[in-house]
Amino acid sequence: MADRLRLILPLRLWLVLSHGLVLCLPLLAVLGTGALANDLQMQTKAELVNQAAWVEVLAVEKLRDARRGRRRATLDDVGPKLTPLLTQAREATLAGVRLLNQDGVVIATSGDGLGEDLSALDEVQVALAGEIASTARPRPPPSTRQPLDSVSRRAPVRLYVATPVRLDGDIIGAVLLMRTPREELQALYHMAPTLGLGLLAALGVTLLLVLVSAQVLSRSLRRLSLASQTIAQGGRDAVSELVEVQRSHVAEVGQLAVSVTEMTQALQARLSYIREFAGNVSHEFKTPLATLKGSVELLRDDDGMPAEQRERFLSNAHDELNRLERLVSGLLALARAEEAGQREPVDLDALLGRVAARWPQVSLGGAAGTLPGAASQLESAVENLVQNAVTHGGPEVKVQLNAWREPGFVVIEVLDDGRGISPANLPQIFDRFFTTDRARGGTGLGLALVKAVVTAHNGVVRVESVPGRTCFTLRLSTAPRAALTSR
Repeated sequence: MADRLRLILPLRLWLVLSHGLVLCLPLLAVLGTGALANDLQMQTKAELVNQAAWVEVLAVEKLRDARRGRRRATLDDVGPKLTPLLTQAREATLAGVRLLNQDGVVIATSGDGLGEDLSALDEVQVALAGEIASTARPRPPPSTRQPLDSVSRRAPVRLYVATPVRLDGDIIGAVLLMRTPREELQALYHMAPTLGLGLLAALGVTLLLVLVSAQVLSRSLRRLSLASQTIAQGGRDAVSELVEVQRSHVAEVGQLAVSVTEMTQALQARLSYIREFAGNVSHEFKTPLATLKGSVELLRDDDGMPAEQRERFLSNAHDELNRLERLVSGLLALARAEEAGQREPVDLDALLGRVAARWPQVSLGGAAGTLPGAASQLESAVENLVQNAVTHGGPEVKVQLNAWREPGFVVIEVLDDGRGISPANLPQIFDRFFTTDRARGGTGLGLALVKAVVTAHNGVVRVESVPGRTCFTLRLSTAPRAALTSR
């Protein structure tokens, strides 16, 4: 069900939808949060306060005129004279106006309600106390829906504003005005010409941004996709294309291209390694298999072969089988050394002590502490180096195992005083299947195993050799969570 509901769209359409949504967010926020409605109410309140000030001035002037002829005149006396003026004002402003005396009774009005006691209204009480007050009350919906361009307002509330009427500092009454604020849609309708131009400009800029963004993104992603397809088809020229994608203006695409480039280079290195490995294995297995095949055919076809000759053929076959067994064991050990694995703290001092105890001519010096790694692989690597030194150096050879720590590394040194390694052989000694001791059963995998183990521990191995002194140096990383990496 979830798969059927997935929405899969082109990048350009996603960008259009996202930018369009961002473009609409301000309008949705203004309408959804009520900010526009609140602003329209504040505008209406300001209009009503201004109108109330005008009514106050008018009422006070009328009262002053009345007191010139009759000193004891009150606001109630001038109310009838103000009613026609308030009615005319309502026709112009569409605001209802009521003039109240000190008791909160309506003495002049733009409509009905003359003589009504409004003293119970909160806003009237506040105004008679000398402050300006306002409130909004729900109003019944109109019987007919007014068009947006109508002067009649369509908001669901009516705003009431009450202000005091003062004469010589004394509060003599209050003015109560009422008006329906504009509805949000009405406000937007009246702003449509200006707002429309702004929206069109914003839409144009948004579309331009969409096109530019889509072009930048899609071009980089398309090139990355084509390079990935080339890699999948076995092409070897995809790296140059990926290098171009790394310069993308989109940082994430560039980082992805870097990761894909590293993966591609690792895959190509692994493929080259597998091809080389397969060729080496084929070459090394070909000779013993050919010997075995020839021996078996001779033994099968020659029933009258002398016993001594038959024994010699069987002995040769047995030697070749032993060589094949050693090759297979060495290849398995090499494969284990090259594959990633879990690291754990290894006590190198104890490990080197175990290796040194196996040969009387080996002495141990220094202290290496612990190292995160694979104990069995590290022990196998050191053991191979010592075994090589003992095997090729003769019974009188002396081997020294030294170990110490450096910032970020542990260094292990295997030093012997044997006859040394030929300068011509030094560049090849870590190659798989390279051996100068094939007659004694050498497989050429021991030093290749050493290099694989050291590489898997993020380290390097070096060798220096002159007659009477050969030194193998293993420099291993002490990084706590460095992964065991394959070749």
